Amino acid sequence: MSHTFGLHNISHRGTSQRIKTCFFLLLLPLLILSCVGNSTLHNNEQKDSDSVVTIVTIVDTATVKPDTLLASLSPQQIDSLYFRLTHHYSRNFNFLVKADSLTLIPREGDMITDTCRVYDNDLIVVADIDQSTDTIWIKVAHDQYTMGWIPESELLQGTTPNDMISELLSFLTDSRGIWMSALIAIGLITFMLRNKRKHQLQILQFDEMQSPYPFIFLALIAMMACLYASIQHLVPEFWVEYYFHPTLNPLQLPLLMAILVTLVWCVIIIFIAVCDEVYHHFYFAQGLAYIVELISVAMLTYLIIGWSTLLYIGYPLLIAFLIALAHIYWRITHKS
Repeated sequence: MSHTFGLHNISHRGTSQRIKTCFFLLLLPLLILSCVGNSTLHNNEQKDSDSVVTIVTIVDTATVKPDTLLASLSPQQIDSLYFRLTHHYSRNFNFLVKADSLTLIPREGDMITDTCRVYDNDLIVVADIDQSTDTIWIKVAHDQYTMGWIPESELLQGTTPNDMISELLSFLTDSRGIWMSALIAIGLITFMLRNKRKHQLQILQFDEMQSPYPFIFLALIAMMACLYASIQHLVPEFWVEYYFHPTLNPLQLPLLMAILVTLVWCVIIIFIAVCDEVYHHFYFAQGLAYIVELISVAMLTYLIIGWSTLLYIGYPLLIAFLIALAHIYWRITHKS
């Protein structure tokens, strides 16, 4: 029995459209719930974070003088607030060890006087912070018998915030060169094999499937790459703050980060729509090849737009890319 992904009959297409509509209607409440839900701040740091947000909000208002507020704080509270705002974490913040091991050393006055180690996937909490020397020392504890001091640079290099989103961001960043190169290589191999049979050279044959979703997907990827590179280059503190305190709710973020998170949501939704369209236009092998090529082109687009944005030529390049996509789609639809 032969099964084709190119089902073209009208009744089946109508059923498919109704199913797709129902799927997006079901997905929409989930997105809305994520926007009104709580952020991913850990419970043991919620109190400190709420106090920081409250203080910053009060200082920014025109009805309360900042000097009055700061005068009511002790020097230790001001130092703690300043550290939280500049380093993005504070006491009671949870880290997850990602290095093979980290060495914790004792200092004068500690109850535990032996050097100890914490290992991969161990959960540690910030117990104290010492800024009295040139090197910032952080006291962390795994349990009541495993605690000690470590330089902040070593701590941040060998750990990630204890949050699934932060861990995912750390993994994607650390292995970015590997998985991006792998996707591009797989896409290139697929392109060569596919075009070898057709005796032509054409990357991502848009005219095979007259759908706007692949164009929208590539446009979103390009805009996301440009915005991400701009944040990293111009306001990196926004990204660092998001890394330590991530959330899927755009309403809880500054404008630039809110737009970036919204673009990520849109990329996921449009990619699902692309897969659905491919299912109804191609055989399995052809559909898989199309998706692989689309992802490969998306990765190349991301790299080119992202890198060129750091040189300030990514902005006109992004506009030219969007115009080119619109022109190709217009030509295909009018040709048909």
